[in-house]
Amino acid sequence: MVLLSIQTCWYNPHNTAPMGELMIRLRVKEVAQAKGFSLGRLSRASDVAYNTVKAIYLNPYKEVTTTTLNKLATALGVPASELLEDVPGE
Repeated sequence: MVLLSIQTCWYNPHNTAPMGELMIRLRVKEVAQAKGFSLGRLSRASDVAYNTVKAIYLNPYKEVTTTTLNKLATALGVPASELLEDVPGE
């Protein structure tokens, strides 16, 4: 996540939650690999841009729209909830 202001630029590679709150982790990569989907095949099957799927693979805490999540879940043949995992905040 990049936050820009006139004077400073902050970069946080992971979206972080305040202490004790839950974060959502995307399990797209794990589910896709278990079902034999390559990154490219998943992109084509879900009609989600290759770079978006790649970004999700590289950062499982990436913010995505529900539309994207549903497209990926449909292509993988799983409910969208299977692509989400609650993890404790750091």
